Amino acid sequence: MRLVLIRHGQSGNNLLWQQTGESTGRHPDTPLTERGHEQASKLADAIAAGVLPWSIDAIYTSLMTRAVQTAAPIADAVDLPLHHLDIFETSGPFDEDPDTGDRWPHPGASRRELLTLYARLQLADEIDEQGWWRGEVEQLDAVLDRAKTAIDAVRQQHPSDSTIALVTHGHFTQYLLMAFLRIEQIGGWIDIDNTAVSLLHEDPRWPDTPIATRINWTPHLREDERTT
Repeated sequence: MRLVLIRHGQSGNNLLWQQTGESTGRHPDTPLTERGHEQASKLADAIAAGVLPWSIDAIYTSLMTRAVQTAAPIADAVDLPLHHLDIFETSGPFDEDPDTGDRWPHPGASRRELLTLYARLQLADEIDEQGWWRGEVEQLDAVLDRAKTAIDAVRQQHPSDSTIALVTHGHFTQYLLMAFLRIEQIGGWIDIDNTAVSLLHEDPRWPDTPIATRINWTPHLREDERTT
């Protein structure tokens, strides 16, 4: 299996943090900024032009608005339907009290809102006008298991020689890397820029040695176009 991990473009919350260094005023399901849309469009164009070493066979997205907005032009570029998978950001969608830091779950975008973002998005029947998230605020000790489950689901759905794109988030990418590379604990942080690509694969000659070929790769962006 080959995985193309893609972080979403710059979001409103990313810009807020860049400008203020804090999350006061954050949106529970923040959309892309204008720059974020430009980053996603540039990545889609680069993929259509053959920047990746592999052709994408299927594409999945988190259902957070910023991820769907990033995935939509990529799905158009490779002319594939857009599926969803539980590769949303750690903690899930949530509201937060700026004074106490207390968090409570947010339902995420409704079915209508998601299909307005991208009409070709393939949604499960249980995603309705009440939103897509029914859980609590996710605890960090559950995140690696979710990443492993997502990768296992892709394995079960596609042949072993497939290339699968996953449009996801900066923090959750840490866990997808751990799950694929069989790392149970990591003591640091891997920088993942907005719309950065990470390429992972398995060589059948060495089935027990998964490989990360590129991490945080942004061939579609100039240095001044990169954001974190």
